Amino acid sequence: MEIKERIINETSRLLTNKSCKSITMDEIANNLGISKRTLYEQFTDKRTLLEDCLTKHFETAILESDRIVETSENALISIMLMMKKANSSINSIRYDYIKDLNKYYPDIYLRTFEKHIDFQKQLGNNLLQRALNEDLVMRDINFDLLHSMLQLNLFYCSQNEYMMQNPKHSATEIALIHMFIIIRGIATIKGVKIIDKYKEVFFK
Repeated sequence: MEIKERIINETSRLLTNKSCKSITMDEIANNLGISKRTLYEQFTDKRTLLEDCLTKHFETAILESDRIVETSENALISIMLMMKKANSSINSIRYDYIKDLNKYYPDIYLRTFEKHIDFQKQLGNNLLQRALNEDLVMRDINFDLLHSMLQLNLFYCSQNEYMMQNPKHSATEIALIHMFIIIRGIATIKGVKIIDKYKEVFFK
């Protein structure tokens, strides 16, 4: 594994448990057993390193999205699995990390998450159009509004305030139930049969 990839992987690992502000270049170098000089030869500063970590995450998400779409038997199943994957990604990043990034590196936050949202919106609209052509979702659905609802659901269900009111359920469980209700609510009779047939895969 190349040194640059090792650095990105270690920084990404640290970000799953610590604030982006508290992580230091010294800590990253020490954990990898490399000198700070080697670290700075790859990344000019922590800001650059953080953005590269997020870019790597974005590229991985695109590859996974392509795999889901290519292997799903219809657009509606692709949508359900994409929503499940998006929820998993949000949980792995942590809501606190998103808040910290927005607080301490607002420019990186805006560039990165706007890129994610734009990609998910375009992919979602394409899949919804396919599902519409396959007679799996109802016509006259406002795709932009629907996409916004799904995005808000993912972020809202990861917030501590919401979780405190639902202590018996995980954020993943709550988000998936919400998404299931939304997608099933816009499905045609044909689409509902498919959703109900594959709901165990969605909740597994």
